[in-house]
Amino acid sequence: MMSPLKPHWDLYPKTYVAPKISFPLIDHLDGDLTKDVWKDVSFSDTFDDIRGPIDAPKKDRPDPNCLTRFKAVWDDSHLYIGAILESDFETQAHFTQRNSPLYQKDSDFEVFVDPFGSCHNYKELEVNAINTIWNLMLDRPYDDDGKEFSGRIAKPGEDRYYEVYHQKTATKLLKGTLNDSNGSASWSIEVALSFQDLLAHTNTSSNGFIPSVDSMLRINFSRVERQGTTNWTWQPQVVWDPANQRYSGFVAMHLPDAWGYMVFGEEKSIAPLDAVDQMHHEGKTLESETASIPRDPTWPGRIAAMNVYYAQSHFSRQNDGKYATSIHDLLGLLDDPIVSPFQISIESTSDGYTATVRGNPDGSDVIITDDRFLQVVDSSGKRVDTA
Repeated sequence: MMSPLKPHWDLYPKTYVAPKISFPLIDHLDGDLTKDVWKDVSFSDTFDDIRGPIDAPKKDRPDPNCLTRFKAVWDDSHLYIGAILESDFETQAHFTQRNSPLYQKDSDFEVFVDPFGSCHNYKELEVNAINTIWNLMLDRPYDDDGKEFSGRIAKPGEDRYYEVYHQKTATKLLKGTLNDSNGSASWSIEVALSFQDLLAHTNTSSNGFIPSVDSMLRINFSRVERQGTTNWTWQPQVVWDPANQRYSGFVAMHLPDAWGYMVFGEEKSIAPLDAVDQMHHEGKTLESETASIPRDPTWPGRIAAMNVYYAQSHFSRQNDGKYATSIHDLLGLLDDPIVSPFQISIESTSDGYTATVRGNPDGSDVIITDDRFLQVVDSSGKRVDTA
């Protein structure tokens, strides 16, 4: 008999298991991925169009000469990302001033991190091929009236100023020439993301935070080319589309609920090649073949909560900004196999709603609000963190 949660696990996003290191990589970042510390660490799957292979036009998918892949390791203070960006067209790198909007003109590599999977106060880093960086935080996604916090739009001391203090990046030109309209270039990058910086402005104290083995966070990676018209990502941005009653891919990086997972592995382990996704490629089922790969036990409730969120958003657009007051009002806008295993209640607020999904296998409840703020709480009401 099929598990009622199989549809949920079939939608589980890509997972990369990063091995722990004892080598002080922070002191040796130079953009070179041939260092011994990276030698036995597996690359991720290659990036594809942001909409995923089903919805992406063939012309927008990268050809074999434009591969993008990353590796990851971690220590007690940082998550390290090493990536290679190959190209058969012009690589542009014009911005030299920190916190410039790189994606508008330059070729860039982007990292998005939502430590607790709340869809709020998540961090973004953009880097171009000459190591110009832009750090920003979003209090919520743009579609939910989110605002940018960065040194680009605010000065120190102002409410919307945001800065990182323990990050380090380095880039290296591997071949070709930058800004050559008749040529191409490939480059690599190393990034050290501080856990203290990543947890800033969350409800968890960032001082002294060290991930534990098998803990995880939500993450995605993007490569932007041609003034933002080309978007290749690690995890496709695919979410529930109530209007079309299917999961659709969108050109929208600011869908944190669609991102993948980074798992903090043991020091002796070597990261499998996107372990969960690899199982798909081998034709094996997730539930029978990924027992050794840590998964987020709150995932079934999370995707059910997001199903309600997208249904409510569609309902609101069709009803002059009003939200449904009962789950029954959303019939026809939900993915029934995803929501039916749970008890779902909707409580109206002064200007929105709060929906609660009960019945998660681990005993937790998942709460989602109209501004996409997602929380997982235990039976006592205490928040359960992903990281």
